[in-house]
Amino acid sequence: MPCQQEALVTANYPLTGDYWLVEIDSPEIAGSLRPGQFVNIRVSGGPSTFFRRPFSVYRVSADRTRLQVAYKLVGEGTRLMSTTLPAGARCDIIGPLGKGFSIPPRARRIAVVGRGIGIAALPTLMDEAVGQGIEVHGFISARDPANLVAADIFSEHGCSLITHTDTEQPGGLVTDHLSALLSQIPFDAFYVCGSNRLVRAVHRMALRTGVPAEAAMEQHMACGFGDCHGCVIEVNKDMLGTSKAFREVCHHGPVFNTWEVVDGRA
Repeated sequence: MPCQQEALVTANYPLTGDYWLVEIDSPEIAGSLRPGQFVNIRVSGGPSTFFRRPFSVYRVSADRTRLQVAYKLVGEGTRLMSTTLPAGARCDIIGPLGKGFSIPPRARRIAVVGRGIGIAALPTLMDEAVGQGIEVHGFISARDPANLVAADIFSEHGCSLITHTDTEQPGGLVTDHLSALLSQIPFDAFYVCGSNRLVRAVHRMALRTGVPAEAAMEQHMACGFGDCHGCVIEVNKDMLGTSKAFREVCHHGPVFNTWEVVDGRA
């Protein structure tokens, strides 16, 4: 069950490129959090900080007492996070929220695909998969090498990693690298977080190989409970897309099957 608390900030520092990382001491949230779930953090100090900010949980400590959030400095809210939540401060946080990733029974090998801050949704999944003895292959992309997030975590686990940056490899998608490997490596599931274009590309590969694929959607989830209806998207109710419905991402997601969101209005 989600809980709200004034949790202790244990660290808050630059991570890489435009990204920062805040670590929060919260056994109640970290202890029950599943890969792909998120937290909502209240940021104070500016006129545009009325609504909470939703963030994927980047990692959970081994003893499941602390959680980390990677965030990009893109606006007033995240800039305030970097200055008003130093180590020793208290952070108003709610979590864990939403529906996370699922790993198929007897899965032996998975591919995780992310771009930009979307990569931040994947390390908790990677940690769990590796803990289950599952082979993880990573495919991550960013604007430039400085903004590639979580490359060190793949290295820590000894996982295969292919990176793609706009400055080094203009044009194309990171999924081009994954597509080229499908005839050589049998994957049991795909996981993606990034642009809708990236989700569509992963979905096409899932159809091609006949394995499940899940996408973590990036909507602004202000309340986190489905009450404000600010994160509603249109989804497919069946794999053929013959029936559609509207769903709150924070409540029914943020993780969906790719067939639910591809060709819906995500």
